[in-house]
Amino acid sequence: MPLRCLHSSGNSIQSFDLSDVEWRALLLENRRFQNLRMPCCQASVVLKRSTRGTRFFAHKVIGQCDRVPETEEHLHLKRLTVEAVRACGWDAETEHAGAAPDGTLWKADVLAKRGDLRIAIEIQWSGQTPEETLGRQERYRRSGVRGLWLLRQPGFPITKSLPAVCIGGNIQEGMTALIPKTEDVHARDREKPDRWHQVLPMDQFLKAAVGGKFRFGIDPADEITVRIRTGTMFCWSCGAETRIVTVVQIVLGGKEFLVTIPSLGEYPQPAEMIRDRVSSHHSVGPIKERSSRAQGRRYLSNGCAHCDSLIGQFHELDAVWDDEPVDAFRVPVSHGWKEVLDSCGWKDIWWVRS
Repeated sequence: MPLRCLHSSGNSIQSFDLSDVEWRALLLENRRFQNLRMPCCQASVVLKRSTRGTRFFAHKVIGQCDRVPETEEHLHLKRLTVEAVRACGWDAETEHAGAAPDGTLWKADVLAKRGDLRIAIEIQWSGQTPEETLGRQERYRRSGVRGLWLLRQPGFPITKSLPAVCIGGNIQEGMTALIPKTEDVHARDREKPDRWHQVLPMDQFLKAAVGGKFRFGIDPADEITVRIRTGTMFCWSCGAETRIVTVVQIVLGGKEFLVTIPSLGEYPQPAEMIRDRVSSHHSVGPIKERSSRAQGRRYLSNGCAHCDSLIGQFHELDAVWDDEPVDAFRVPVSHGWKEVLDSCGWKDIWWVRS
């Protein structure tokens, strides 16, 4: 069910670009002059509506054309894609055909164009093997076209060469872009937000993608949000109530990582930032290296705000967390924080930058 046809004047017509009056006029014109053709095979066209009211073009006689019928969801996503891309200042049309330098033909569900840039946006509703997806992506690359994939089937490769998201949601409640954090996801996981790195409304994702915000891995200039969380406890040595840093929260790309003060001691630059910021809060015990008899070593640790005694790693678990962080700031990952993220299990993946 293509959304595009060709007029005998040479113009390309998208069904959703027409008002109801224009659609009716085109229908009557085509009945009289038969001046519309299918872009896939030049067959004569009839104008139709789906059961949901979506306007589309169909072959008057299918003949030798091998075009596979599309689902209502596929049509909806093609229209949504064109509208989102156009809203960002790009030109876009559906069912655009092209060829690689070796003559291999391809047809993009949506081709977005701005200046010399071209992006083929493929909406793959039916199943497709990773090998076929990567092969088609390579064909676009050889054609000088970037490829962006919306795949209904999860579990596709997470690689820099394949910008892709999984399709979630539905037409009634809205389509979503599910950005995986691992290849080990399944169809049943579409309804489990915690299984995905990010979940975005599909139109918001598409606008971010053509706006250059859908990127692989971390750039040195990317910023993280760091929140210093504190809590209160009673000092084992002097018995006074003291406040300590319970954890440092790092937020990047909608994902949160937690780091303790002893763990942060392995990363001098981030540790110094936290120590400097905490030093201005007199209710929080100083952070510095202290000797531990129990562990037989020196490590970065919390201390009592009153007697400066070491609050050991296991004693930190006794603290009752405060409701709000004592401090928060943004900092580029290049300031020593990339190594901290790596230690927390960060994997370079595709994600939308805010």
